[in-house]
Amino acid sequence: MRTLCLYYTRTNTTKEIMENIAKIIGADVAEYTDGKDRSGFLGYVGACFATVNNTISKVSIKDEADINEYDRVIIGMPVWAEGPCAVGRAFIKKFSSVMPSEVYYVVTHMGKKHDYAAKIKAMDKLLGRPSAGQISIRTKENDYIRESNAFAETLVKDPA
Repeated sequence: MRTLCLYYTRTNTTKEIMENIAKIIGADVAEYTDGKDRSGFLGYVGACFATVNNTISKVSIKDEADINEYDRVIIGMPVWAEGPCAVGRAFIKKFSSVMPSEVYYVVTHMGKKHDYAAKIKAMDKLLGRPSAGQISIRTKENDYIRESNAFAETLVKDPA
């Protein structure tokens, strides 16, 4: 099964997590972006503003990875202002028609564990169908690599 791990990252943490998952399951990795620099404090404020106001940005995949060549896609994205980032939502919306049947979400955040069921449901609505699975990974003061290892192992042992 060919798998593509896609991610958006502001601080490189989501990138690290997605590269770890890809290594474990033998997947390709690509970054998607809206081309905006969201580094530093002002970048964070802008990111939160975009998320709260549901600003859907233009988005593209770096390295021009072709989603059509894959059987499974795992989409990684951070949570901004307690919602999936605007760039991630834009990505799902733009590419939903070419996504394979198996789509998973990896949602990263610094806050305490929350019930992200409503956020996942909103992402599924953009996708046009339920995802095959998801994980919410807290990155602050947490062993997020261990959590991403455990998630990846479920995909190796029991692909949907």
